[in-house]
Order: sequence, then C-alpha cells, then structure tokens
Amino acid sequence: MAKRTKIGIGLDVGSRRVQLAVLRSTRNSTTVLRAASKDLPHDAVVEGLVMDSQVVCQKIAELIKENGVKGKEAALAVGGRRVMIKKISTDEMSDDELKTTIAYEAKSNLPFDLSEVTFDYARLPQEMDTGRMEVLLVAAKNEIVFDAVETLRWAGGRPALLEAEPFALQAALSEAGYLDEQAAVAALHIGFQSTEASLFVATQFTSNRSLTVGGKSYVEALIRDQGISFERAAGLLGKTSPTEDEQQAVGRVATAVSEQLAEQVEHAFPECFGSGAENPVLRIVLCGGGAYLPMLETALRARLGVEVEVANPFRNFQVGKTVEPASVESAPDFTAAVGLALRAMGDSHPGFNLLFAADRPEHKKTTYAGLGTVLPVVGFSVILFALLMSHLAQESKLAALSDRVKDIRRETDLYRDKIALVEQLTQKRADVAARIDVISGLDRNRFARIRVMQLVNGALPELTWISGVQETATPRGAGVNVTGLTSSNLKVSQFMTNLLQSSLVRGVDLLVSEQTEIAGTNVTRFTLQVAVPGLGMPVPVERKPENLLKRGAQSIRESREAHTQLQKEASK
Repeated sequence: MAKRTKIGIGLDVGSRRVQLAVLRSTRNSTTVLRAASKDLPHDAVVEGLVMDSQVVCQKIAELIKENGVKGKEAALAVGGRRVMIKKISTDEMSDDELKTTIAYEAKSNLPFDLSEVTFDYARLPQEMDTGRMEVLLVAAKNEIVFDAVETLRWAGGRPALLEAEPFALQAALSEAGYLDEQAAVAALHIGFQSTEASLFVATQFTSNRSLTVGGKSYVEALIRDQGISFERAAGLLGKTSPTEDEQQAVGRVATAVSEQLAEQVEHAFPECFGSGAENPVLRIVLCGGGAYLPMLETALRARLGVEVEVANPFRNFQVGKTVEPASVESAPDFTAAVGLALRAMGDSHPGFNLLFAADRPEHKKTTYAGLGTVLPVVGFSVILFALLMSHLAQESKLAALSDRVKDIRRETDLYRDKIALVEQLTQKRADVAARIDVISGLDRNRFARIRVMQLVNGALPELTWISGVQETATPRGAGVNVTGLTSSNLKVSQFMTNLLQSSLVRGVDLLVSEQTEIAGTNVTRFTLQVAVPGLGMPVPVERKPENLLKRGAQSIRESREAHTQLQKEASK
C-alpha cells in the first residue's frame, strides 16, 4: 500500500449528488477540512453510468475549484452491479507465488476475459493452517474504469485510486466506530437508484448485495399515490414542515416502501436474521442520501428486530471551521466520500485499487545480493584456490544470468499487454475529445442560422418573396444563396442594398436575374449570393494523441538490450 499522507481527498459521484470530503491527518487526530456537495440533474447519472458527461464534469469542476483542491489527487469509487467481488479458495502459497498465479485464478472465476477487466486482490486472514487459503478478488469492466477516471480528468482532477464502494464504507465506518470486533454489522448505502447492502463480520467485509429499492422508489410511489410531478414528490420527501394531508400521504407511502426495503434486506442475508441465524447482525447502519427517508428506521426495526443507527462519519473527527453546518447535518451523505479520503491517505485502511496498471502508483523493490566470503589461504596452494573460486563464481553468475533472462522475458510480455491496453484507451480518449470539440462548435453556432434568416426577412422589400435559402461557400467565406421573386429589378437592387447595411454581411452578388411570367403577370426571378462569415462552422482541431506509450516502449527497448548483453556475457 502507499505511504500514509497528510491529506486525503474523496469524491463520491452518486445518481443525484456529488460529494467531496477532504481530511487532514496528524499524529493525534484527523480533521475534516472540507465537506461539500453539488446536486445533479435528474438522469444525469443512471445506475452509476454517466449519461450527461458535460453536466457532471461541470459540477465536479465547480466542486473542486470552490474547495481549493484543483490539480490534487482524489480517490473515486465504483459500486453496485458494476463491480465484481468474489472470494476464491485456493492452495496455500506464498505472496510471490500468489502474484504469479492470480491471473489464472481470476480467469477461472470472472465471467469476462481478462483483457476486458481491471482487477485487484488481497489475501484474507485465516486462523488455522489447513493447507488452503482464501483470496478476495475485486474487478470492474475497463469501460467502467475509463468512464470514472476520464470524468474526473475532464473536470480538472487527478485519480489517486479507484476503490470498490463497500471498502470505502468499511474505512469510514471503522474509523467512526460502527463496526463491531465480535459481531456482524450490516451497512445500507441508500442511493437514489438503488441500495447497496454490505455485511461486515468482526470488522471484515463478508458479502454485499445490490437491492432495487432506493430513494427513487419513494418518489415514484408518491407520484402514483398523489398524481403529482416528480419535482413535487421529491420535495415532499425532504420537506421539514409538511401539511397534515401531505404528512399522511408521505407516511402511508413511505411505510409501504420501507417495508419493501426491509424485506429485501432480510432476503439478501438470510443467515443473519431470524431466530435461527448462524451469525446474527448486531446493528444496521444507514448511509447515503436516503439515510433519513421517513419510516425507514421504524420498518427495519419492526421486521428485523435489530438496532438501527444513522451513520455520522464525522463523529470521531475534528470538524474544521470551513465546513458548512448543512454538510454536518447531512453527514450520512458523506460516508462513502470520507471512506475514500481515508483510503487515499494510505496504510491505516487497506483496500483495493481498480485503476489501470499504468495509472497506479509504482512500488519497485530492489534486492541486492553480493559475495562477501573471506577464506583463509592455508593448506592449499594459491593456484588451486584461485581455480576453485573462479569455478564457483562462474557457476553462480551463470545461474543469476539465467534467472535474470527469465525475469526480463516475463517483464517484456507484461509491458506488451499493457502497451496495447494503453494504446486502445488513448485512442478512446482522443475520440471523446474530438466529439466534445464538435459538440462545442455546434453549441457556439446554434443561433447563427436563425440570425441569417432574421437578416434576410428584415431586408426584404415590398412585393418580394423568398423561395429558398441554401448555405454555400463564397469567395468571401461562408454564406447563403437566396432565391426569390419580385416585381422588378429595382426591388432586387433595393434588397441587395438593405442586406449590405448589416454588419454580418461581407458582400452581396447577383447570380441570376431573369424576367418570367406567372399567371399572366410579369415577374423577376433572382438569385443572390450573400457572404455571411459568421455562419461558418469552426474548423475541428486535430488533437495530437498524448504519447502514453513512451514509457512502455522505452522499457521494452531496455529489456531487449539487457537480454542481448546478458546472452553475450553468458556465452563467454
């Protein structure tokens, strides 16, 4: 794990809100420096997937800038059905052996090809030596990791690590003293779209489930019951002083939905609830934006018969003066963000890192080996001793060179796969940047055509009609061809004069002017070419792909040179 730092930044992107927590750790205490949030529009994030990246990036950028953490590394989280957490039982082996075999174990236990996922692992503690051990494997699809990381980068931040949400909750609840060292504790992180239920036994993660009931279920139930809009239903749930009729409606609906959520919790962990529970739950801790939903605590206590408590992740910390009182009042919202900030600070709360290998902090360990033997030169002749030592040295050197060649080959294969992945992601990033440039250009020029039509309409003389306006390129830049009918050439001249009086028009040319007859009336058919440079779309800027492969390519070149050099030395 990374060395513990003094500052930890956690950023939790939910379906309806983005939370930021900044912690500072000293020798004797931890202080909450910042705790702030930004609301997201409805459906900007759905089931953890960013649907409106421009809005989400803007909100994150505002949050980062307002709290003075721009350019600093922040920890992120992924959760729900987007993350895979699995226990693997395998033969007992050393850490080095596990490191070399974990790819095989992951391939056997994950439903995706290893090239499609990013994973991390940790050995679980065990009490007895049974010849078997358990490993916790955590994985996420590459596109999920890319989506989370690039959203932060586009907003001006840098990713420190990407954690699975249950382990961020574990860090926050452990520090706040909610997890019991002897009993089981269930944590419900109640979001807008769903609820993530995690079970911790003796402070260690055991299992998790994704439940379908969330804050949205309460809102939709109110809409069906009262026939009101989404915004009004959401407002009733958060209203501090509802009318008597509103209070009755909210209570009736919230009771039914809360009982449904309690039932799902009971079915998710059948071994932990009821009179015959093998490992009974001591308490349920409510986290997230739905922790204060009405009737929820009552329904959970009534159905499950356990203690229910709303989490306060700040309770064992000092809260700085810069933290707004509103953030302290909504402390459960920041549980995941606080856990991420703790994870970003290092070793005290170990977990997992789902960032791409190229983005993770590197920890290279160098082992030094040497020969320091002093032998007494007695009893043997000087020549025999020299030959013996030369033979032993050559044998040792050949063995070391052979091991080094094998290591270099493994490292070369590893970098080859990583370079291919980084190249693929670099291309995706360039595509995203190009699309954003096109969208920005369209946005800047969305009113240009409307202004042109207003210009043409305002300059139109009497007894003159327009039959067509078509965009075209003119010698003076972008423009339009205007086709129409009028009563005489004087009207055409007047139309051209009126157009030239506008600051938007660079020039007007008469392309066609002919006399014709319509329904027995002599008319003039004309076509004008009007140069309007402001109508032109911005030229797309070709982005030069960032050279992310330089490091990997350099490593492969060095490996090949070292391999050649070692072969030359071994052949002597």
